[in-house]
Amino acid sequence: MVQASLRNNPLLAALLGTVVTGLGHLYLRRWLRALGWLGITAVASVLFIPEPTISALSSGTLTDPLSILPIVLISAASAFDAYLIAKTMRIQADEIQPANAVKAAGADESPACPACGKPVDPDLGFCHWCTTEFDVVDVTELQGRDETNSN
Repeated sequence: MVQASLRNNPLLAALLGTVVTGLGHLYLRRWLRALGWLGITAVASVLFIPEPTISALSSGTLTDPLSILPIVLISAASAFDAYLIAKTMRIQADEIQPANAVKAAGADESPACPACGKPVDPDLGFCHWCTTEFDVVDVTELQGRDETNSN
């Protein structure tokens, strides 16, 4: 079974950025960038949105949806930016991870769990990461099989 990681997920970052401007960047731990997008949204709402539209929006009686177009465009650009950042972070992590896996396998020399792939202690009868039990084979049992097969 393959587990999907929610860490630096581009679709989740874009979805969060669509819900609230800058939230996708907060999810990616890009604090200053999130504040920048919130600042741009605040400045655009003051400069480009007329006062009657703001009061109609707060009362829930918005009649002209095109009047909030600058805010919608900024929110869409923020979500797209969060998607691109998460995508590049995911690509960089995928490039770095195999190099680290090769180093760990060469330096550690401990067997890996067949279920989760993490290093395990061969003396234990199970994986302490995912609790998969291992089939323990006794050495004398193997020697007995070899002797019967050779006869």
